[in-house]
Amino acid sequence: MMYNLLNYSSSTVSQDKTPFLRTVLDEVNPDLFMVCELVNEAGSNYMFTNAIAPHNTDFEKATFQINQSGGSSLQQMVYYNSKKLVLESSRVIQADTRDINHYTFKINTVNVATDPIKLEVFVTHLKASTGASNRQRRLASVEDFVVSLNDIPETSYVLFAGDFNFYTSNEEGYQRLIDGGNKIVMIDPINRPAEPFPNNPSVSDPFTFYSSSSTYFWRNSTYSDIHTQSTRTSNSGLIDTSGSTGGLDDRFDFIMMSENFSTSSDLFYVNDSYQSIGNNTNCYNGAINDPACSGTYSQSLRDALIQVSDHLPVVMEIETPQNTLSTENYTQSVQFLKSNIIDHSLELTLSQDNTINKFYIYNTNGQLIKSVDTKNQFEPTLTIDVQHLSKGIYYLTAQNLSRPLKFVKI
Repeated sequence: MMYNLLNYSSSTVSQDKTPFLRTVLDEVNPDLFMVCELVNEAGSNYMFTNAIAPHNTDFEKATFQINQSGGSSLQQMVYYNSKKLVLESSRVIQADTRDINHYTFKINTVNVATDPIKLEVFVTHLKASTGASNRQRRLASVEDFVVSLNDIPETSYVLFAGDFNFYTSNEEGYQRLIDGGNKIVMIDPINRPAEPFPNNPSVSDPFTFYSSSSTYFWRNSTYSDIHTQSTRTSNSGLIDTSGSTGGLDDRFDFIMMSENFSTSSDLFYVNDSYQSIGNNTNCYNGAINDPACSGTYSQSLRDALIQVSDHLPVVMEIETPQNTLSTENYTQSVQFLKSNIIDHSLELTLSQDNTINKFYIYNTNGQLIKSVDTKNQFEPTLTIDVQHLSKGIYYLTAQNLSRPLKFVKI
């Protein structure tokens, strides 16, 4: 999860909005929590002690590092579930406005010592505002990120997250980020580019020429389901009154990923898992907690989000089929009854304390193939019809399952 925390410090204002952050964390339950707009280390420590650790005692925090770039006092930071992630190293990459913080994690699998899966995480906050000079400053920071990719193996799994302040995929910085010629190719998990500018040789600055139209920018209702900023139309009655009040109409917050997340079977992006938390898709130009914006995300969550920040957090899921060491006593509540070599149906045995309400089947590309509702399953055995699946390798998983189960359809 990536979240712009809106000038979070150890001030009374930040302390007062901390319980609402705890509400968000409890709802989303991230294993990797990436943030920007931290003002100081005291704020980071207060947030960790009063929101993150109470949410999950397995969480640890990276070393807080003062911004070394530009004149900004705002920092980036990561917090992580130490049962699932091992922080190997961190460094600061100086950029135009704010640092790019680089963290190298290892997935805490049973093979972590002999065959580790590493995750390279970069977090930043690019220059805000419109205009050619600000676009160029965003581009300059992206260039620093692209250059830094030369320091890691080209097979690395990479996440690049932050408040990027891109107004459109037509921006030079966005296009540089997804350039197929980069050593490590980065992609947008949801692939929702804005309409490209018309090919008009007489227009030297399309950003200015077309600025009165939202057609070529993310600030139109076509993209209402992915907007992250601003959560507010007014600061009245809110704890932190420093936020933007433009209403939900822009996509500023991102988690970009290396292309191998879409091709690897060792660590992969779960299709359709990328979300703007709190966005019920029906709040264009509105306040995120407007009762009229009801839907999947509850009123209580949206009330918490608007108190914490003028941005929405973005999330995505990544999975590995390898067994993790996320529980001290490794247990498995589901097992194959006969074999994991399957012809027509999966036959499973469920433990007596089984609490799984839904199973999911993924292919090796991380694509969701089938979901099975088991809410009313009271028998100790479960049969899942898979005869429609093509031959190949698949993974069965569920929210409460301690590891994915691999099976082969023949």
